[in-house]
Amino acid sequence: MKTFTIEQARSAAASGGVLSANLRPMGSVFALEFETRNGVAMLIASVSKEIRRFVNPLKAFQIVRELGLEGGRFSVAQWRPDDDIDRQTRPDRSLAMKKNHEAVELKRVLDERIREANDPKAVWIGHDELFDRLEASLAD
Repeated sequence: MKTFTIEQARSAAASGGVLSANLRPMGSVFALEFETRNGVAMLIASVSKEIRRFVNPLKAFQIVRELGLEGGRFSVAQWRPDDDIDRQTRPDRSLAMKKNHEAVELKRVLDERIREANDPKAVWIGHDELFDRLEASLAD
């Protein structure tokens, strides 16, 4: 089977070598297939060289449009949206999202503390007095 990276597909489409694009279901995801003058080619990921899978078909349609192709075919006969087998897990994105949520919470706490410190009614006590109070409370 012939394969194209996105750059190769762009070049082939610009030179007139791609006739149309077909959105082909593969379980719960979709793949882009190009009808070329020399047969059929599948879109692959540039890095992994595996068939590029689209959970959201709109992204595939965006790529078809960016390539300058006007039409093609699609079928949902073999689409199985309930099959989670084909979906890839993204532990890297999960970790990034958790860190992002922690950062948002930290920013909220810091903003709250800054707002409290800027309050004109805030009572300021000196360093020595603060530690005297702490020592007294711990001594009890």
